[in-house]
Amino acid sequence: MAEALKIVTSQSTECPVCLSTFTDPKILSCSHTFCNACLDNLLECRGNSQIRCPVCRAVTQVPHQDVGKLQVNLALKSLIDDMKGQPQICTNCKSDDKPHADVYCQDCGKYLCTSCLNKHYQLEGSIGHDVIAMSEISSGKVPVRRYRKCSTHKKKDEDCFCSTCRRFTCFRCNVMEHTRKGHTVIERAAYEDKHMKNIGDLKSKVEKKRSCFQKYIDFIDEEWKNADIAKKRCTKDIKKHTMKQSGS
Repeated sequence: MAEALKIVTSQSTECPVCLSTFTDPKILSCSHTFCNACLDNLLECRGNSQIRCPVCRAVTQVPHQDVGKLQVNLALKSLIDDMKGQPQICTNCKSDDKPHADVYCQDCGKYLCTSCLNKHYQLEGSIGHDVIAMSEISSGKVPVRRYRKCSTHKKKDEDCFCSTCRRFTCFRCNVMEHTRKGHTVIERAAYEDKHMKNIGDLKSKVEKKRSCFQKYIDFIDEEWKNADIAKKRCTKDIKKHTMKQSGS
């Protein structure tokens, strides 16, 4: 029961955008929460003072185009801080007295102690898995990649994405519900890579437009200065002419 609660809590502290534990969680007007950095990227891609929620598509106005001014999810931030203070236990051991985890397998989605890690290396299907040390996770050098569990098949990860339904599914749901209907389904990792590439392309386009726009602003500023100089010259010439006329 305690382990199940830990898993649910862990999933509740994951950002829907980066799929990692929230960092500086901010609340949108629709009540959905995201990392400050993720919202910064979304705002930069949109290029104005609005953010469209990735979950419900509702629009949030960002004060002064500064995501940092959005409300902090204090309850969630406090929960994450408390979780960071607790050592992560091995999620693979069957005994009640579970030892502390030494590594995390990105492919299996499990925290492993040294004993379980040795067994993990002996499994043929585990060869080549991405295993990272807990010290790298706690230091923030490497983000943890977690997949959500399927609501129908509780023990299965939502490791597929149905482009037709626009939602994530587990492999069993993919076979039973989507493939039979002729839906287009790809691996979640492939979808995320494509999604991140699209975001990168959008950011690149935004930077080009921003650079072009800045050139226009600089040009207008320069012309404004020239116009101001010309105005002062004209004013000076008019005063001189007026004084001459008065003197004559």
